Amino acid sequence: MQQTITGLYLNHTNYGETSVILKLYTLQYGTTSFIVKGIKKKKGGGALLQPFHYLELSSNFRTDKDLNFGNRVRLSKASYSITSDIRKGTVAIFLTEVLNKTLRESAPNEEAYKSIESLINYYDEEDFVPLFHHFFLVQLIKLLGVTPHFKQGLTQELLHIQKGVFEYNSQPDREYFSSQSSRVFKELIGMKFDGLKNLNLTKITKTELLKNLITYIEVQTEIKRGSIKSYKILETIFHD
Repeated sequence: MQQTITGLYLNHTNYGETSVILKLYTLQYGTTSFIVKGIKKKKGGGALLQPFHYLELSSNFRTDKDLNFGNRVRLSKASYSITSDIRKGTVAIFLTEVLNKTLRESAPNEEAYKSIESLINYYDEEDFVPLFHHFFLVQLIKLLGVTPHFKQGLTQELLHIQKGVFEYNSQPDREYFSSQSSRVFKELIGMKFDGLKNLNLTKITKTELLKNLITYIEVQTEIKRGSIKSYKILETIFHD
């Protein structure tokens, strides 16, 4: 039966000269892919395939197939600022790569879907916040079920990346978050979005924390270490 499916754009690959295989994160079916014929020859078709775009398409979807056909692709909700602000757009490219590599379940997860949707909506509607991508990664860690174990108030503890626990070590190596990154992680995990505006970090701490968070996600979700690469483009946008 033909049905309308809405999902967050994750990735696409070319399929012939005018068609694509489109990967979406959907409320109904989790992560799933569709063959969309002729989209590249339609006016504005290619512009739909952008990070942080929610798309709507029609499909005779079958759960027993890894790849379904989709048609009549359209933008589900227009973006207010992500496509017009180069800073927001660059962050969206990076976070979409992370989502594409980590959202692998072909099963519905309403909590994760709604939480990601809420974060993206807030990001789109509010003024640019430089620490949004750090905050987003911390929230994603929670949604993926790999939140590290720690005790409130023990600020001297460092996060061990492989174990996923905070522990004391007087001689930490590169398998640990730094003391600053460990402290900020604890702040972010219990923080609301509005609190980001009052959090001031040095460039060194922000850079270090971002690399630590990426490594933690790669290790905990068993992605090849070093496979998330697009964060490097952020360095050309953020200078402080």
